[in-house]
Amino acid sequence: MSNKALRLLIADADLLQRIKLEKMLNQLGYYRIAPISSFEELQGLTRSVGVAFDLLIINTALVHSRQVNLLKYCHDNPLIRHTLIYDGQCALSSMVSVSVSQTLHLSLSQSPDFNSLRRCMEIVDPAYSPPVVERPVLRAVDTRTLHAPISLRANGVGDPAVVACAVGLSPKR
Repeated sequence: MSNKALRLLIADADLLQRIKLEKMLNQLGYYRIAPISSFEELQGLTRSVGVAFDLLIINTALVHSRQVNLLKYCHDNPLIRHTLIYDGQCALSSMVSVSVSQTLHLSLSQSPDFNSLRRCMEIVDPAYSPPVVERPVLRAVDTRTLHAPISLRANGVGDPAVVACAVGLSPKR
């Protein structure tokens, strides 16, 4: 279950990217999201004394033309608790650094996908538990006994040995 009280901020000049990120966060159960399109808007929202944002998701393209150290700005700002920085100069490779204050600063070399957002939210929101997704179940068919009907379990769950082998694991016995 996600914490519905978390305040999230998406900062990207590209409207479609902001919409895409917001929809993915909605799928994860987060709805208190403020999309913004400029660094000036970010400064305005995080300059005054107000309510802190639990996560800032920002594209470094917003500060390319400025002499701004985005990581330092986010780290030093008390109204930004966690930061996901993507698609820019300081994100040559994926890296995670957690400071003493337990603030997450995550840099990605490309825009975040659903899985990277989910993993980020698992860190930002300790109460987050991903929705349970039912996996398809494989059933074994013995071709040597085609004349005899195959009995399936009444509850629809397949043989754990077959399911485990299908995903490359050794079954629990």
